Amino acid sequence: MVSNRLCQSCQVPLAADDVAIYLKLVSRSAQQFSCIDCLGKKLNCGREPIERLIRYFRESGNCALFR
Repeated sequence: MVSNRLCQSCQVPLAADDVAIYLKLVSRSAQQFSCIDCLGKKLNCGREPIERLIRYFRESGNCALFR
């Protein structure tokens, strides 16, 4: 389902985590998404903090987007 989605900025194929973190940080009603690299640029934080958040949400088990 997610595999046919592309980053709205650089057109790379998106993984499920790309879509989930975009929904979590930007908008739950988004229809277009950014990859982790482009999201990091947009949020002016880079890739690493976003990857840490993904790990946190996945390990906590409290977010349905990361199950």
